[in-house]
Amino acid sequence: MSFERLFHPRGVAIIGASADPSRIGGHPLKALVKAGYKGGLYPVNPKYPELAGFTCYPDAKSIKGACDLAVVAVPAPMVSAAIRDVAAAGISYAVILTAGFRETGGDGINLETELKKTLAETGVRAIGPNCQGMLSVPARVWAAFGSVSEETDLRLGEVSGAFQSGGFGYAIINLAELQGVGFRYCVSTGNETDVTMPELLSAFLDDDGTKLAFGYMEGTPDARSLLDLGRKSLETGKPVLLWKGGITETGAKAAASHTANMTGRADLYRAAFRQAGIVEVDDVEPIVDIAAIIKHGRLPRGPNVGVLSVSGGSGVVFADRAVEEGLALPPFSDETMRKLRDIVPAFGSAANPADVTAGVFNNLKLITSTLDIVLEDPGIDQLVVLLASVPGDPALKAAEAIISASKRSDKPVLLAWSGRKSRSEAAWKLLEDARIPFITTPARLAKAMAAVTRFALDRERLLGRKMPAPLPYKGQPLPDSAVSLSESESKELLRSYGVAVTKEIVVPEGKDVVAAATAAGLAYPLAVKVVSRDIAHKTEVGGVKLGIADASALAAAAGEVIANARKAKPKAAIEGVLLAEMAEGTEVLIGVINDPGFGPTVAVGMGGVLTEILKDVTYRIAPFDIETARDMIGELRAARILDGYRGKPAADKEALAEMLVTVSRMAAGLGDRLSEMDLNPVFVGPRGSGAKAADALVVLK
Repeated sequence: MSFERLFHPRGVAIIGASADPSRIGGHPLKALVKAGYKGGLYPVNPKYPELAGFTCYPDAKSIKGACDLAVVAVPAPMVSAAIRDVAAAGISYAVILTAGFRETGGDGINLETELKKTLAETGVRAIGPNCQGMLSVPARVWAAFGSVSEETDLRLGEVSGAFQSGGFGYAIINLAELQGVGFRYCVSTGNETDVTMPELLSAFLDDDGTKLAFGYMEGTPDARSLLDLGRKSLETGKPVLLWKGGITETGAKAAASHTANMTGRADLYRAAFRQAGIVEVDDVEPIVDIAAIIKHGRLPRGPNVGVLSVSGGSGVVFADRAVEEGLALPPFSDETMRKLRDIVPAFGSAANPADVTAGVFNNLKLITSTLDIVLEDPGIDQLVVLLASVPGDPALKAAEAIISASKRSDKPVLLAWSGRKSRSEAAWKLLEDARIPFITTPARLAKAMAAVTRFALDRERLLGRKMPAPLPYKGQPLPDSAVSLSESESKELLRSYGVAVTKEIVVPEGKDVVAAATAAGLAYPLAVKVVSRDIAHKTEVGGVKLGIADASALAAAAGEVIANARKAKPKAAIEGVLLAEMAEGTEVLIGVINDPGFGPTVAVGMGGVLTEILKDVTYRIAPFDIETARDMIGELRAARILDGYRGKPAADKEALAEMLVTVSRMAAGLGDRLSEMDLNPVFVGPRGSGAKAADALVVLK
C-alpha cells in the first residue's frame, strides 16, 4: 500500500485542537505553522470558532477543503467516534497521539479493541495510538507533540525511520541529525493497532528519495514479515537497520510494560535478521556511519580492504577492528608493492595497511599516484584512507586527490578523518559535495564498513535462495487435542516426513522383550526406554537404560525402567518399552519452537553435555533451504567438532543440513498444530553415513 497521502497530505485536520499550549492538542497546529506546511490546516474543536488565525470546525465533516490526514488528540474514550467522523469526512489517514489504550491494561484494552474494529470498518489507516507523531520533512508536515514539535529545522536527507518509543526515537533523530544525517520521514508507531513498523519500513523502501531505512523495535506480533522486508531491502539495494530493544530479560519486561508490544526472544530476532539480510545496530553512531557510506552510492564487491594511512597507529586500530568485524586486509599484489615502494618514504611501510606518512599527503601528485595504485590492485575491493587529524591545506590536497581518484574507479573510497571543521572548511565542503564518506575514527569506520559489506554480500548470497514449500502431513490422523506424543509416536511422525530415526520397536508391558528384539532383527547393544505420553523426560525418572549388551540383561532392563517410571509417576499411563539400536556419531540437537511472532522456528546445536555448557545454538525461521541449513551449522562455535579432530573422522554435515531442511518443512507443514519438537540427540555419523534421531519429543496443541 502507498502511504503517499500520509506523508504528503493536501490538508491536515487537528481533532481536539487546543488553544492551551500545555495540552497535546495545542502542539500540532503550532508545529505545522512553524515548519512551513503549505497545505490546508483545519483545527477541529466545537469550543472555538477560530484558533491561531484559522477557522476552527465543530467536526471533521464540516471541513470543506481537501484533507488527507487527521491528527487525533482527544481522550481515549472519544477516539473511535473521532475516527468515524474522520472517515465520514473522506480523510484516509490518522495519527492518533492519544494514550490510554492497551498499554494501561483494563479498560484500555477494551478501548483498543473497539478502535481496531472501527479502523477496520471505516478503512482509515492509523499510526498509533499512544505515539508521539509523524514528521514528513519534504512536505513540512510536523504531526507531532512534545519537544519534537519545536524542532522544525531538521535537514532534508535520504534516511527514513520508524520507532516504537517516541521519546527515544526522536532522541535518535536529534543525535543523528547533529552528526550530519538528513531525514525524510520519521514515525513514532506507538501501539501499532493498525499500521505496523514492518509495513512502514517496507513503504520507505518504495520511496525514491529514501536510501536507508531504520527502526527501533521492541517487538511485533507479525515478526515473520521481517523476512519479506529483508528480501525487499536486498532487492532494492537499500539497507534496513534495526535496533532491537528488549534483548535481556529485564529489557523485555520493560518493553512489555512500555508499549505492550509482544517482545520475542532476541536470538530469534537476530536469526531473522541474518536470514533476511537486515542490519542490526545497537547505537546512534552505526546509523550515522552506515548512512554516510550508503550516501556514497557504492556497495563493495567483497570484503578486501586496502588501507593508506598517515599514522601507523590508526592503521593498526583499523586493522584490528576490521578483522574482528569480518573484513580482510590482504597483502597487496607484487605490482602494487613495487609501485608503492617508489613513493613511500623509507621510514613508512608499503604493506597493507600502508603507512605512507604525512609527507606523501603534502604533495598532491604523490597522493593521487598512491590512491590510483591501490585502487588498481585487483585483490582490493574498497579503499580506506586514514587521515588522522590532518588540517588545512594538506587536508584540502587530500580531499581533491581522493575525489579525483574516486571518479576514476568504481570501488568505494572511504575516510577516517578527525580534522576540525573550523580548520578545514574547504576540505569538508569538497568531500560532502562529492558524497565521499568520512567518519571520525578508524574503529567506527571499520564497524560501519563491515555492516555495509555484509549487506552487499547478502544481496549476492541470499537473493538467489528460494524458500521451500511446507511439507503437508499425509500420515495417520493426529490427535485432536493438545498432547505430548510419546517417543515412539514422535519418531513415527518424523519417519512419515522422511526424517531418519533409529531402528526400534515398541513392546507392550508383559510381552517377551527378548523374543521381540530377535524377531525385529535388532542387534545388541540396545537402548531400552519406557513409553508413555505422560513422561516427556524419561531420563529424569530412570526410564532409560543404554548399552544393553545381551538378552539376559534386556529383560531386567525392561522391568527396571517400567518400575522406575511407575515409582516416579504413579499416575502415568505406560504402554510398554521401546527397544532401539544404539546410534553412534557426533551428538547434535535439533529443536523447533512455535514462536507467537515468527511461527515455527528451528534450532540446531551441539548435543549431549555441550548443550547446557556451551549454550551453542543457532536459529532460523521455517521453512528454509539447504544453503540456510549450512549457514546454521557453520555459525556454531563448536562446528569444528563436526570437521573431525584428534583422529576422528569428519561428520556428515550435509546429512545434518538435509535433516534440518526436512524438519523445517515439517514444522511449517504442521503449522499451528505444532507447539514444540525436540530431537536430542541426533547422531551425525562419519561423512557419507548420514544422521539419525535417537530420541524425539513432539508436542501438539
